[in-house]
Amino acid sequence: MGTLWKIALRNTARHGRRTIITAVVMMVGIGVFVSFDSVITGMDRMAIDTMADYTTSSLKIRTPAYVDDIEAAPLDKGLPSPTAALAAAASDGTRSTPRLRFVARISNYTDEIPVLADAVDPSTDGTVFKVASSVESGSWLPSAPSHEVVLGAELASELKVGVGDALLISAQTVNDVTNADEYTVAGLVTTPATEVNRGGLYMGLQDARQLLDAGTGPDGLATEIDVALPRAPSLDSALAQGDAAAARLRAALPGLRVDALRDLGASYLALRNAKASYSMVPVLIVLAISAVGIINTILMSVFSRVREIGVLRAYGMTPREIKRLFTLEGLCLGLAGSVLGVGLGALLDFLAISRGIDMRGLAGGWSLPVSGILRGEWNPRTMVIGFVFGIVVSLLAARIPARRAARLEPTDALRFQ
Repeated sequence: MGTLWKIALRNTARHGRRTIITAVVMMVGIGVFVSFDSVITGMDRMAIDTMADYTTSSLKIRTPAYVDDIEAAPLDKGLPSPTAALAAAASDGTRSTPRLRFVARISNYTDEIPVLADAVDPSTDGTVFKVASSVESGSWLPSAPSHEVVLGAELASELKVGVGDALLISAQTVNDVTNADEYTVAGLVTTPATEVNRGGLYMGLQDARQLLDAGTGPDGLATEIDVALPRAPSLDSALAQGDAAAARLRAALPGLRVDALRDLGASYLALRNAKASYSMVPVLIVLAISAVGIINTILMSVFSRVREIGVLRAYGMTPREIKRLFTLEGLCLGLAGSVLGVGLGALLDFLAISRGIDMRGLAGGWSLPVSGILRGEWNPRTMVIGFVFGIVVSLLAARIPARRAARLEPTDALRFQ
């Protein structure tokens, strides 16, 4: 076997131009696959982070009945004791805040728009969500009740209102009575989350409870407790971290429902998994081209070395050894291309992780759930898949010319001109 390897390596080096072209094609295919997966995973992470930072948080604590009827945002199915849920979340070493979601109607005294409003605790909401830091004009809500609201910038534009303007907000109270009051626009927010920009209405928790006749004090009505977890190094570890934290809180709060980021972002993650299968298409195309190159390279080697094959057969080399020799030459090509491809992919990964991609410049006017610098993520599993895939393709591609070489008769090969 050692002799066959030496001959295979010598022949691979002897046909340098064809070897280099085939290895470069494989390198590009595998390198693109590895780097593409890194960037796509980074984009998925950014989208999930955007959800957690602006709409869903890392964990949500709610009643099972509220989640079952969540589209109606039922006020009568809120948390029985928000302070107990907050205390349980705090004991887990996380940051948490209460919110009260309700259906409201906003009027500029000319037009009226229905929205899902979020009543927040201005003093703690910023520790979990980034909405407060996304105010583009005006200011965030003050800690004390003030009859002020913050709107998504696109919603404000649709209502033709700005900072300082008055709005009439009405809603069904917990007693099924319609209540209305006038509020002043304190600020406008623009975030990467389009639903916030187009329909965001934020109100102080005490102001909302007064509007909804929903009690006062720490145990006034809240429909959810939102929890923020420390940033994990990767998307998979963030999902695992959320699952572990949710399990601990479920044990501490047996009567409540605790949804982790994996549950809250289930629709996006399902789309991500479906999208992952399509990410293999580019590398499959390039590696198919590589396979053709390998077949061509080894076939050319067979035709140019017919007499040499005859001599090897005359010296006692069996058809099986001839077939193995040319298979090893294909393997050498595959090893070279796979090593170079993983190396190129790792380099592109390093650039995507260390420097990142400025999504603000690429997004332009698009409504993307991402913002800032997109950074890739290391994925050793993808590198292993790319490497193994390149080797397998090479071995399969080498079998055709290897069989042809093995079928040559020594006498015919020696007479070949």
